[in-house]
Amino acid sequence: MSTEPSEQSPITDIAVQQLNLSYSQEQDRLLLKVGLSDQTEILLWLTQRIARMIWQLLSAESHLPAAVINQAEQSNLAPQRAVQQFKQEVKAVETLQKLDFETAYQPRKEALHPGGMLLKEVQLHKQETTGQAVTQALEMQSVDGFHVRLNLTGETIVAICNMLQLSAKEAAWTLSPAASAPASIAITSNDKKQVLH
Repeated sequence: MSTEPSEQSPITDIAVQQLNLSYSQEQDRLLLKVGLSDQTEILLWLTQRIARMIWQLLSAESHLPAAVINQAEQSNLAPQRAVQQFKQEVKAVETLQKLDFETAYQPRKEALHPGGMLLKEVQLHKQETTGQAVTQALEMQSVDGFHVRLNLTGETIVAICNMLQLSAKEAAWTLSPAASAPASIAITSNDKKQVLH
């Protein structure tokens, strides 16, 4: 996890210890709290548009049953692909069951940006390296020029998608992808950098 104003270049990696996502009715926004290992926290305000973008970027990666595909698409799957998808869903559900959603979020001593940052852009970065696993990170930019990079694990992706589903339901938002507002993904390899929009 790292944050920095866009004018600065140093990035410090700090471990994420806790995540919390809640709906603020008066703001009509979601508040993502990220508790860090250095006893600080980052507060990120997500509009419905940003929540939908994060959902578009991560839902297929999560392999949660409700997130993967709808019923019409499921009937068109080849049997081998359906079996593979079922195995991925079972693994995602097992991961979800292992996550701790019971422990209350512990507010940290200091927020890196008191009051929170309102996000305006989000991208998924995949670092492809030869012979190694692909690493992923969610790059988020706030309206006041700060960049937050959240390094993702399989567990983090499942947790975020589960929390998005629950919070969107509470907010009466729909997370289904909007054709007119595609999310963006950046794919980086050792040889070249390619950004898709």
